[in-house]
Amino acid sequence: MSGHEEPEGYEGDVTVAVEGEPERTAHAALGARFDPLAGHVVWSGRVALDLAPRTRVVLGTPHSSAPAEATERDPWGNTRVTGIGRPPFPVELLDDAADV
Repeated sequence: MSGHEEPEGYEGDVTVAVEGEPERTAHAALGARFDPLAGHVVWSGRVALDLAPRTRVVLGTPHSSAPAEATERDPWGNTRVTGIGRPPFPVELLDDAADV
């Protein structure tokens, strides 16, 4: 492991599930990093969908799925999301901890 300066992440298609709506597919760029103040890994990113702020979603990648919350829309029509719990993509820091 080389340190925590470079965020780990995922870029590609994700499934986006919102309760009461059909599941959709969109492109996403997601990243995770260790936050020393919080004491754990945090993750966030952008999804190429127009979601209302505070919408709770479940993002799925080929690796896994995880809950997240939409926080804001950007000028290009993407929605910023913040992850809740373990990210839906491999993170070296977390994967190495599971091996111990």
